[in-house]
Amino acid sequence: MKHNREFWGRHVKSWRASGLTQEQYCRRHRLLKGTLGYWASTLSKSRAAGAALVEIGRAEVKPEGRRSPIELVVERRYLLRLWPGMEPSHLRDVLSVLEPHS
Repeated sequence: MKHNREFWGRHVKSWRASGLTQEQYCRRHRLLKGTLGYWASTLSKSRAAGAALVEIGRAEVKPEGRRSPIELVVERRYLLRLWPGMEPSHLRDVLSVLEPHS
């Protein structure tokens, strides 16, 4: 009969708490000593590997600080502040309105 990890985990825990040898415990519970030994070793290794893992949380990422705009003076009459990320087409539209018509 095939048993799963949970089944063997319970038996390994029970065996360790019993104070019996593996042989004595297996005889009482009609288990194979080699299989109990295998699961005891396997579960110990996975527990040790789990102990080596470190749980991490999410780091708070702060948005970039505001960057200063570029200031553009047009014909000493207009001051334009151009912020990072501004669409070039917007600047062209503004300049086309400010340029004198010939």
